[in-house]
Amino acid sequence: MLIWEAAVVIGALVRPAAKSVRENSGLAVISLVLAFGLWIFVTDAENPEQNHPLGFSVPIRPVNVPANVVVTKVGTGPVAQEVAVEVRVEENTFDSLTKEDFQATMDLTGTGVGEYSRRIDVQPLTARGNLRIVDWDPHEVKVTLAQLVSKSLSVEVEVSKAPSDFKVTQTKPETDRAVVSGPQEQVNQAAQVVASVDAEGRTDSFDTAVRLEARNQQGELVGQVQVDPAIMDVHIELEQISFSRALAVTPQITGTPRAGYIQLGPSVDPPVVTVFGPQTFIEQAVSISTEPVDIEDETADVTRTVSLQLPTGASVKGGVNVTVKVKISPAPGQQVFAVPVSVDNLADDLRVAGTVPAVQVFLSGPAPDLLELDPGDIKATVDVGGKGAGTHRVGVKVTAPNKFEVRSISAQEIEITLEQR
Repeated sequence: MLIWEAAVVIGALVRPAAKSVRENSGLAVISLVLAFGLWIFVTDAENPEQNHPLGFSVPIRPVNVPANVVVTKVGTGPVAQEVAVEVRVEENTFDSLTKEDFQATMDLTGTGVGEYSRRIDVQPLTARGNLRIVDWDPHEVKVTLAQLVSKSLSVEVEVSKAPSDFKVTQTKPETDRAVVSGPQEQVNQAAQVVASVDAEGRTDSFDTAVRLEARNQQGELVGQVQVDPAIMDVHIELEQISFSRALAVTPQITGTPRAGYIQLGPSVDPPVVTVFGPQTFIEQAVSISTEPVDIEDETADVTRTVSLQLPTGASVKGGVNVTVKVKISPAPGQQVFAVPVSVDNLADDLRVAGTVPAVQVFLSGPAPDLLELDPGDIKATVDVGGKGAGTHRVGVKVTAPNKFEVRSISAQEIEITLEQR
């Protein structure tokens, strides 16, 4: 019902408009023309066409070149000359124009070997922005044509940047020969055709398409010639000749420290190195040893820079030298000393009856110092202050230099007899 009602309303609006157009057809045509003209005027006002010189030149391309000649020179040099072009185009299209939107051609129909003056024709290759060519310069240039000659040369494959641990075992171009064509002077200079292959990052045999280059005896590129085929498939065989692996460095220590000293353990910098070598060695090796570091009779830390012991054909990333540090420290020791006991604070009217027994003192400390310790530096004393005549049990006090520790004494107390003088 809603659709039907909408159709009734639209019909009621359209029928009077259609009747008016039929009765005033001339006025309708005039209105249409005026509207179209107004649209053109507004569009042109918003985006007017302007004349502009291009900010780039258009290269000249010879066309219809006879099969038996080759272009060696256009204008003043061997490089293709270009023309400056002025165009008319809508303002908002001009900045988007590129060289690919134009062609400048020189027709060489009917020419042969020699020098000619030929007119240049410039055409747009796009219609956007109502693009048109206004003018160009120059309108005519000289062109030099030479006899086209050809010769067959062998194809040499040149491989560069192959990884250091790989070698090229075979190079196989698609064909063994290629044809070099061009001016006779340049063709005569060509001594070989080279397929230059970049093997950087390659670790497997591969196939690649390579552009062929004509080169002279010195290996320099020969210009103004064409090589047929221009591109060739080449097969490159690679074989890995060196293998690598990260190996722990094991320092080799010889000799022993001086008596009383111990080796606490060596360290090495770097602790791990990347070793390159034959496949069998790399697969079996778990570590790499250093040259010997001698610590015979040493009493302090030893630091040495030594080489790694590498088998023939092996190498190390970053160099073969490492730094070995061996920490040497005094060994802990213990020793027994017989120490006489001295009496302190004895009264003037008393004396010790008999002899005072010595005690055994057990000291611990650095072994080298124990070996050099003078027993006289150990003191064992008893204090009899306030004691009278008679027999007494008194405690023994032992003192030793600071670096030593008194671990035990054979007698904590001793008997001592005092008598009148």
